[in-house]
Amino acid sequence: MITRISITFGTKAVLETVIKKYPDRQMLLLDTSEKGDQLALLDVSGQPSVFASPVHYDIKLHRGTAEWRGFFNFMYFNNLSPEDQKTFNAKASQFVKSQPMPDGMRAVYFMKEEKNRSNNIIFSIWDSADDYLTWKRTASFTPFSYFTGPLNNFHAASYHQVNG
Repeated sequence: MITRISITFGTKAVLETVIKKYPDRQMLLLDTSEKGDQLALLDVSGQPSVFASPVHYDIKLHRGTAEWRGFFNFMYFNNLSPEDQKTFNAKASQFVKSQPMPDGMRAVYFMKEEKNRSNNIIFSIWDSADDYLTWKRTASFTPFSYFTGPLNNFHAASYHQVNG
């Protein structure tokens, strides 16, 4: 299992140049599902980053398949208070380790941003965007609901893979 994922952002031309320069590296070119104008390059090789301006995520827990296809979602829970951080860690760990995986979820990763350990990321891969949206309305999502409220620094980004 990999222990780290790196991501960078840029234009399609720049990111495709990186992919061509490192053909042995497992990288995914992603397009935001919301705007269609922001591309991301995800390095899932677990190797040291080759990106000029990377963001690194350390994987704390993972469950599911290692297939990198489908609908990709990143939920960012940033700068939690020490008390909320303890609660979030417990809820995220329980979800990843022991809760049944929601319908359509292929994989889930609980990660921490390398440069700011109080930034938490739940990265999930789904069969479809509809499966992700359905999950957000179920009891399985409830443990995270508090942390998505206006008192917390939360945002989400969703992507689909760009084909060659």
